[in-house]
Amino acid sequence: MPEPQVAPGSGPTRLLGPWDFDFAEQHTVNHVDCPACVAADEALQARRENLADMTFPDAAAWWMRLRRQNPSLRARAHEATQGYLNALEKFLGALRLFQITPGHLRGYQIARVRNAVRTSAGIVHPWKRAGGHSTVNHEISVLGQMLRHCGLWHAIRPYYFPLHINGWSPRRILSEADEARFFAIAARHPEASLAYWIALITNNTTASGSELRGLRLQNLFLLAGDAISEIYIPEEACKNTTRPRKIPLNGTARWAVSECYKRALRCGSHEPDHYLFPFREQRDKWDPARPASRFFLRKSWDKLRELTGYTALRPHDLRHHCITRLLENGVEPETVTAIAGHRPNSKMLEYYAHHRTRVKYAAVQRIEGRG
Repeated sequence: MPEPQVAPGSGPTRLLGPWDFDFAEQHTVNHVDCPACVAADEALQARRENLADMTFPDAAAWWMRLRRQNPSLRARAHEATQGYLNALEKFLGALRLFQITPGHLRGYQIARVRNAVRTSAGIVHPWKRAGGHSTVNHEISVLGQMLRHCGLWHAIRPYYFPLHINGWSPRRILSEADEARFFAIAARHPEASLAYWIALITNNTTASGSELRGLRLQNLFLLAGDAISEIYIPEEACKNTTRPRKIPLNGTARWAVSECYKRALRCGSHEPDHYLFPFREQRDKWDPARPASRFFLRKSWDKLRELTGYTALRPHDLRHHCITRLLENGVEPETVTAIAGHRPNSKMLEYYAHHRTRVKYAAVQRIEGRG
């Protein structure tokens, strides 16, 4: 594979973006044998005629180069796609695209959900953890897009069956007692402080971990006195156009954001465009100009789950928990969707309207006139 192109004057590390090709190469009169147009065309088509014969790792690299030319796709989309490709590579290895069959896809589904591959040397576990049905379907969907691009998908598609996903998947919602116990234990253990602060923020704002990871210092509005403090979830931290939003902070969330801000200062984030959660390069060394990795919370969260005993609780579950609590407490659906960054529709309300037992019990008590 050729090396990635670099925009003139930009240094050796910045890849060409979708608007840089006219500046990377010169146009010729009437665009005859035009280097600029050829460069743009090659990047957009990603060598379709050769992709089928490439090994999966090389084809994946070219595919990502093609994807990055789409200006409507955000960095989060590219990050997710790259994660799917990394997972696929652990199974497909150096297999060439034209060699992939429906059997490979079925074999991948079975292996991925079990995190186990039976080989002549015994059973190996290629991934850090098993993949859920939705994750596996997303991964194969990306593979399908690659195969479709080079004309190979039509022969496989009739024999591919996505894994079943329930139309409604209830999340773990803490009872009031569980919630109080969870945060009381978390507050006592400094080794899990990062997870504790982020849990408090998500539980009081709906902001997910990936959204918080994209916050810069300039997105924090921590005001004194009775003024309303807010955080702004910027567009680049969101997965769709409805997610950018300002979220007011209650007292708990304001305190947790302030603690994260103090941590950011200790990590070297001082400028407005520095990240609230900077990238960790190595122990006690941070790059404030880069956002934290997707896994920045894993160690602290695993420790928090161990300490509290809520081993199945995920950071994202607290987003659902917050939305449910808002609905339970009579907040208007329009306000809930504005806080959570959802498109206002009844499907969202149906998805989140799984209330705590006490709320359901209070409702049925009204039938007997006891409510």
